[in-house]
Amino acid sequence: MNDTSILLVDDDNIVNFLSERILTKMDFNNITAVTDGTKAWKNINEKCVDLVFLDINMPVMNGFDFLTKQAKELLCDDMNVVILTSSNRKSDRDQASQFKSVIGFIEKPLSQDKVQQVLEKIK
Repeated sequence: MNDTSILLVDDDNIVNFLSERILTKMDFNNITAVTDGTKAWKNINEKCVDLVFLDINMPVMNGFDFLTKQAKELLCDDMNVVILTSSNRKSDRDQASQFKSVIGFIEKPLSQDKVQQVLEKIK
């Protein structure tokens, strides 16, 4: 079993459910899912995680607001973030690449192959 702590952040509960199933099949067992950036922020304030799959477009606090706050506060500085979004806009990719914690940009849906490609970047 893999002890990597993962935080799924997406306002769509179905996306969180399906992503969690994929990650569980890959032997990840320390997974938490939340539905907006505010809940994600509260979560990492309580305990840093190793890897975050972060949606961009969410109510309350979007993904870029979360990343900006995380970078400004220097909280969980060694946390890796993967943008998981339905957006394929170059401007979103460019904006995401401005954050040092962002190691990948995946278009939904999540798949085992996409996760493997991202994990290769942090090995």
